[in-house]
Amino acid sequence: MPERELKMWESYYDSFRKKVTDESKLDPGLSKNSNQKNVNREVYRQTAAFFPEFGKVACVSMAFVTKGGEVRYESFYGEDELHILTETRKIFDKIEPLGFDLCGQSIKMFDIPFLGKRYFINGMKPPKLFPTHDTKPWDLRVLDTKDVWQFGNNWSLGSLDLICSVLDIDSPKNGDVKGDTVTTNYWEGNHEEIKEYCEKDVKALVDIITKLNNLK
Repeated sequence: MPERELKMWESYYDSFRKKVTDESKLDPGLSKNSNQKNVNREVYRQTAAFFPEFGKVACVSMAFVTKGGEVRYESFYGEDELHILTETRKIFDKIEPLGFDLCGQSIKMFDIPFLGKRYFINGMKPPKLFPTHDTKPWDLRVLDTKDVWQFGNNWSLGSLDLICSVLDIDSPKNGDVKGDTVTTNYWEGNHEEIKEYCEKDVKALVDIITKLNNLK
């Protein structure tokens, strides 16, 4: 990590530690008496991926659902973030004039801002379909299933795992790879496993929308 970026991360260290990790998530070999540099390194390893300013895109999975109910899946993944971003933008820019909207769980709070910032950091324009700071509410082409589930109550529960559980849908969190283990799997080279986890996430989302659309 460049020295300037390292210093910036260190200035946010307390905030990251409080929000994302705790002592129990540190490796057993890193006790309170361990070298602080090693502790910082471990906290960074566990937390950086949640923040676009310090992480990177390891996988983008998507599903295309037609009005006829046909579903097609597409994933871009691996170590080449620039390739992932480039191919993702090609797809989004291709479907933008076709009337497709974006849909995801917490997509407005996480996925779109994360990807958008990574495009900026890599010197690229985000896809045309992405909302920007001046997008009017009535022009927003994004459906967030968390918003749908919470019925306007931002304090109510609304995790993907919970929604899947109560709607009797197979949760993507049941596999070996979960959101908080993606970083470890990435550095171990388990890119196929990460892709499979992301695609399970997308399939669960499609199943949720399908179930809600078929309510009587």
